[in-house]
Amino acid sequence: MTNIYFRIAYEIFGKLYADRRHEYYDLRLNMLRNRMSIGYDMYLSGAMLTSFLCMIFSLFVINLIFYFFGVPDFTGSRIGAPQWIFQFSEYKKIAIWFILNAITGIFVFTAVYKAFVIYPAVMAGERKRGIERMLPYAINYMSSMSGAGVLPLDLFRSLAANDIYKDMAVEARYLVRDVELLGHNLVTGMRNLALTTPSPSLQDFLQGAITVITSGGELEPYFKIKTEQYLIENRQKQKEFLETLGLLGETYVTAFVAGPLFMIVVISIMAIMGGAEMIFLYLLIYAIIPFGSTMYILLISSITPEA
Repeated sequence: MTNIYFRIAYEIFGKLYADRRHEYYDLRLNMLRNRMSIGYDMYLSGAMLTSFLCMIFSLFVINLIFYFFGVPDFTGSRIGAPQWIFQFSEYKKIAIWFILNAITGIFVFTAVYKAFVIYPAVMAGERKRGIERMLPYAINYMSSMSGAGVLPLDLFRSLAANDIYKDMAVEARYLVRDVELLGHNLVTGMRNLALTTPSPSLQDFLQGAITVITSGGELEPYFKIKTEQYLIENRQKQKEFLETLGLLGETYVTAFVAGPLFMIVVISIMAIMGGAEMIFLYLLIYAIIPFGSTMYILLISSITPEA
């Protein structure tokens, strides 16, 4: 179903992106790192179509709101406006309706399109984390098999078939594909994988493995050294994460527990005495605290290494 949607979008907007590969080099690289099996032109065509559909839906919703509640009337001062404008005051609501529709349409269209553009980079970053999390264990697995005399290509083939290593298994599948389907030799396949993987650690590992293979060395000692190196690095990252988590926890308590409680008490007392509007209390309780807490959840989720 998704492929049909993107094909329809390509038929409509494909010509906009023809012969513009050089303009979207970063996007194409991130799509490759994210292992997206779709061309950049078809993907951007889908982004364009989705942006238009979301814009039309948002305009329908905002006009539905205007239909039931009316177009808002913004009152302004005559001091700051030229006199000739006031002769068109009868068209004020039409102008407000047009401006609000234009702002809504442009904002929704731009936001959706930009989200499509940055999505491959965001997901490539997620894959980088997943690869580097499983890399020490995948190398240790390959080291054990190498010690049993398994050939290098069979090591990657076995890793590719083992879904327990998740993103590392996906990367190994692309190497096996280059060798078995595209006819490259193992070294070329490893070079191609090193150029397209989102993980610098895997790139470093592959470049070292290429050097060992081309120089006629043994892979098992190299695998053991790299396994130990990446395990130490992982432990260091876990330690740094716990320290960061502690700092974020203290900041959250200060900014969104103690601080809001103090502000609620102060605003409530001032409202009773007639010195503050209750709207500030409502904004604090129903907007600022939920929004800040949601942002903290997303922040911690983005930096938390998965088990």
